[in-house]
Amino acid sequence: MESSYFDVDLNREGVAAGKHRILVGGLWEEVGKLQFERLKQDGLRPDDVLLDVGCGSLRGGVHFVDYLAPGHYYGIDINQSFLDAGYDIELAEAGLQERMPRENLACTTEFELPWDGVKFDFAIAQSVFTHLMLNRIRQCLTRLAPHMKPNGVFYATFFERPENAPSDQPLSHQPGGVVTYDVKDPYHYSLDDLAFAIRGLPWRMRYIGTWDHPRAQRLVAFEHLAADAAPANAGADMRSLSVEEAGRLGPGANHYRAYVGPPDRFDFMSATQFSLLFQCGLRDHHHVLDFGAGSLRLGRLLIPYLQPERYFAIDPNTWLIDEAIRKELGQSAVELKRPVFSASDTFDCTVFGRNFDFVMAQSIVTHCGPALFRQLMSSVASVLEPHGLFLFSYLNTAEPVPHPEGEGWVYPHCVTYTEDEVLGFVQEAGMAGMPIPWYHPGASWFMVARSEAQLPSKAESSLLNGAVLFDPQFARSRMNPPA
Repeated sequence: MESSYFDVDLNREGVAAGKHRILVGGLWEEVGKLQFERLKQDGLRPDDVLLDVGCGSLRGGVHFVDYLAPGHYYGIDINQSFLDAGYDIELAEAGLQERMPRENLACTTEFELPWDGVKFDFAIAQSVFTHLMLNRIRQCLTRLAPHMKPNGVFYATFFERPENAPSDQPLSHQPGGVVTYDVKDPYHYSLDDLAFAIRGLPWRMRYIGTWDHPRAQRLVAFEHLAADAAPANAGADMRSLSVEEAGRLGPGANHYRAYVGPPDRFDFMSATQFSLLFQCGLRDHHHVLDFGAGSLRLGRLLIPYLQPERYFAIDPNTWLIDEAIRKELGQSAVELKRPVFSASDTFDCTVFGRNFDFVMAQSIVTHCGPALFRQLMSSVASVLEPHGLFLFSYLNTAEPVPHPEGEGWVYPHCVTYTEDEVLGFVQEAGMAGMPIPWYHPGASWFMVARSEAQLPSKAESSLLNGAVLFDPQFARSRMNPPA
């Protein structure tokens, strides 16, 4: 038998004997609260709709039902007896039955979901993959995908087998002392195994790893790819055009290479950002935040270069990231290097919970009104390492001009700033900055650090010119070399 959880009669007898909390793994309070707090930390809101896969007798469910809007929690499990105990005992004792219809709990043997039209923002499978064969995991991922909202996230725990450990040998996991196996319950899996399970499916895997689980289960997030999330107002669907055909489109057209700017400069903007970072001291062990990553113009070079889990990207237009992975980078590079993506649109650099050696914001400030510009500076200041650098492009003007477009995000309109205005915003955020002569075909570059001591000297700054030889398209880069 694949797992003791498939022995429905045995579990029914255990529930009748009052053992429903033990049968779902024990650690009732610890694990129930742990999964709830983790999802809340990662953005779960009361108005979101959640699916609890393998919900058992609602160890996590009692927390989610209490937090979510009435009717927004759903659960499935192979054992009807567990579901009955969860609703009739746990929810009843907590006074929560009125917040969740009984029909929101479904007994299913192969991850079928009976709720027509219901789409989920979040899903979680706590201690489910730990009891399933790999093909069963793939079945779960296959059948859950159509029921997730675009960019919905499915969290799952698993016992991790290190890449250098033989799969056919038992492994002991600390803390907890659980011993796992390759072909019997409880099971262990490598990240490559899980990457194989989503191959060809509309998921992108993000490794989270340790998360204070008392039995050393690791956490992974499967992000649902939003295949239909391209902007509806961008004209005819041009996403199937080749790179050569897309090169003739105008900026902003509905193609991943054109939506982010002139498509004939897509490759140049990749190379120039990477070159600037490298000349400023980038090494492969650094952590880099690509703010407004778009279609991974920078990411398609940085992800292969950096060590795993060193590239972080924020962009609410997730269709751009998905297209870039599919057509420029390849899913295998994502599986190997494990970049971390966020679809946050709040201009908050703290969403990843870590600091960065480099932050890059190419063509972001160019569309920010003053209030949003200040917000970005403040947010970057909160995540920049003491030795870190923030590099961004902006549209320079000699004289201050009013900003009639507004204080916030004004794309596709552009906003201009004087050098003094930019420096003022930087200093308001408690940082130091300076313009740098790095070539940009349509804007200017600015460098920011925590203190002036971290900025280059005038002589060092003169080395940052970004000149391009032998290409007439960028001849201006060679016209006025710095003194």
